[in-house]
Amino acid sequence: QKWVTDITYVPFQGTYLYLSAIKDLYNNEIIAYRISRSNDLKLVIETVKDAIKKRDARGVLLHSDQGSQYT
Repeated sequence: QKWVTDITYVPFQGTYLYLSAIKDLYNNEIIAYRISRSNDLKLVIETVKDAIKKRDARGVLLHSDQGSQYT
């Protein structure tokens, strides 16, 4: 099983919100997502926790672009 994750920014009322998502590469389903005013480790961890609550993550390879939030 392979999941991919990334963060993108969304313009909102003169500022930006950050969208973190995890997608299952098998069926392209978005397993979990979070929106935050901060682009930080907390956003990543909360998104991963949400995904684990919804799916059995044993044996899953989680791939990211290794941005600063993921290292």
